[in-house]
Amino acid sequence: MISDKCLIFEENLIKGYERNPNPELAEVLIKEFSSHFIKNTQPSAQLYEWIKGKSIDALKNFIKTEFIFGLRGHGQRPGKEPLYISMNAFCWDLIFKKIPITSAYGQVADIFEISSDFVKIGFERKNHDFGERELCRFGLDLCIAIQQKNLTDSEKKIVLSVLNEDIEIQMMKDLNHHRAKYTANF
Repeated sequence: MISDKCLIFEENLIKGYERNPNPELAEVLIKEFSSHFIKNTQPSAQLYEWIKGKSIDALKNFIKTEFIFGLRGHGQRPGKEPLYISMNAFCWDLIFKKIPITSAYGQVADIFEISSDFVKIGFERKNHDFGERELCRFGLDLCIAIQQKNLTDSEKKIVLSVLNEDIEIQMMKDLNHHRAKYTANF
C-alpha cells in the first residue's frame, strides 16, 4: 500500500513536468516509477500513464529511448550520458534474461549500431567522486520503467552482484532527495 501523500507527490511531479518538461524532472519521474516495482506498490494513475506510452514507444524504437523519455534537451546530463543510460536499460533487460554481460554488450551494440566497447564503457562507467555506477543504476531504473515488472529476488541478487549495492539503497536515497527538492515546489 502506498500513502496518499506519495500519490499526490507523483501527481504534482507530473503537473510540474507538463508545465515545464525537462530532463531532470523526467529522470525523477522514471526513478519514482521504478521504485514502485522495487517495493511492489502501485504508482499514481498519472505517473503510470506518463510512463506507459513512452515505454511502448521505446520498445518499438530502442535507439530513440533517450528522446522518448525526455532525457535530452535543455538541462540534460552532459555529453553521451543520456545515450549510455538508454543503452544500459537494454543491457539490464538482457542480463535479467540470463544473457552474459559481454553478450549483452554485443547485442546492445548491434541495436545501437556502435561498438560493444562503447556499450561496456557506458555500463561500467563510474562517477569520479564516489566510484558509484550512477549511469548503470539509472539505466536499471529506466529498464524497470520500460518493462514495468517487479524484480524477483534472483534479479535483485543480480543487481547486487553488478552494482555491489542493494537495489533499495540508491532507491531510498533518490526518493528522499526528490521529496526534499520538489515538495517545496508544490
